[in-house]
Amino acid sequence: MSEIRNIKEQKLLYHLTSVENLDGIFKEGLKPRASLSGFNDVADPDILKKRQALQLEHYVPFHWFAGNPFDGSVQRNRPFTQFVLITVYRSTAKKNGWKVIPRHPLAGDSIDLLDYDQGFESIDWDIMNSREYHDSHCKSICMAECLAPGVVKPADFFKIFTPNDEVDALCAAKMRAAGVNVLTGVNQRMFYQ
Repeated sequence: MSEIRNIKEQKLLYHLTSVENLDGIFKEGLKPRASLSGFNDVADPDILKKRQALQLEHYVPFHWFAGNPFDGSVQRNRPFTQFVLITVYRSTAKKNGWKVIPRHPLAGDSIDLLDYDQGFESIDWDIMNSREYHDSHCKSICMAECLAPGVVKPADFFKIFTPNDEVDALCAAKMRAAGVNVLTGVNQRMFYQ
């Protein structure tokens, strides 16, 4: 297995979605849940109700690394769904005033919705780097979020990671049909096996 890099020093943010959602994403961008209709929702309905109560449905959530507990849970619960990881540079998030929640937003009675710099510094990176998902505190830190306050356009995507050549080709075909050009790349290790 390859060496795990320090998450704090990485450059990207990650958003897991079903391949079925790519047509709409390439046409209109990655939208907050409150602006969506007719898409393949991969999130847990009970969690969505709690997120709505916290008014988080007006943001597009990204995670700080691939293979986080959310990604694994969604993929395990939907074994026949093909997924991709849409990435953006953290510098894009910082420049565009994205918000940060330094732990899972449902890990307590309230959330800390912070400006990017303050939120980034509030994350317990040492705990996150340990990736001890059997420890509830660590698991919560590993699901810290960076939230885009509106539509994230394909022009802001860095790269779309795919689990295999078949999904990569499908992703490329959907981009051609939409007139979009985003880098893609197969990286099977980023997906639940």
